[in-house]
Amino acid sequence: MTQYMQEKIEKIERPTTAWVLFALAFVFVFAYAYFVNGAIGNIISAGEMQTNITELSSAVGISEGELLAAETAINMEYARARGFQESPTGPVYVAKRHSASLSLNK
Repeated sequence: MTQYMQEKIEKIERPTTAWVLFALAFVFVFAYAYFVNGAIGNIISAGEMQTNITELSSAVGISEGELLAAETAINMEYARARGFQESPTGPVYVAKRHSASLSLNK
């Protein structure tokens, strides 16, 4: 009886083991393809981001150049032409007074 049961079990186990190994191999191949695809996508995205960074850096450089040109154009003659006048008493500086205590007043 035990010989008969052992032969039946072996007949069931061999195909089951083969199918499990086949399924496991399929899962590994699918996972490998998935992760390789993700890595390729990340490489492409990194290249696109590098292009965007270069374009934005160029735009910032142009804007800084325009800002510097505008700053050098502002002088006393420019201010007088716009209606500004010099203060007869000289410059006045304003400072915020800091209190030593904290409050929850709004």
